[in-house]
Amino acid sequence: MGRHDFFSKYAPRPGRVRFAISRVAVLALVLIVLGWIGISILLAPPPASEQLAAIPLESGPSSTSAPAGSPSSPGHRPGPQVTVHVVGAVKKPGVYDLPEGSRITDAVKKAGGLAKDAHPELVNLAAKLVDGQQVILPGSSSAATGQNAPAPTEKAKISISTADAQTLQELPGIGPALAERIIDFRTENGPFTSVAELDAVSGIGPAMLEKLAELVVP
Repeated sequence: MGRHDFFSKYAPRPGRVRFAISRVAVLALVLIVLGWIGISILLAPPPASEQLAAIPLESGPSSTSAPAGSPSSPGHRPGPQVTVHVVGAVKKPGVYDLPEGSRITDAVKKAGGLAKDAHPELVNLAAKLVDGQQVILPGSSSAATGQNAPAPTEKAKISISTADAQTLQELPGIGPALAERIIDFRTENGPFTSVAELDAVSGIGPAMLEKLAELVVP
């Protein structure tokens, strides 16, 4: 048995060499994968803390605060207003509320605008409104033929409960003495509740009362 035969007997066979190399390669690959997973776990931030930090805390409804734009909000309280009665040549006559400082033209717009037969030139549309005012828009049926004057209105009547002596004397048949008796009567008995009560004033009979009925209000 020669030296060549000895090494040939104990030398590793090619199949065993390939198997050993394959095992080493697989082991090395497993170690690399495990190492990569371990490094990823160490370097990655904990997800639990991020999730907890990202969840907003829910708060219950507050009973002390009112939502913006609600009726109880101080910034949405309506300002001072005036109430006026719009009649005559408008599309929607009626009683309307408007902001204080509004003009007659605003009341006309609120009442739907002018009617077809309206004569706005007979009214000062730029005049400011007063609370309790009656706005009368004259139309063709109320305008005098060939004149630019509106028909008489309730506003022109004299209040026998508030007029002074000089104003009362503007009425037909009322002189200084009778005007003073009217004032004395309402001072003693209170304001007139009806025009018919003028009959109780000394010097005013049924005939004069009939004349004054269309010219005065209580």
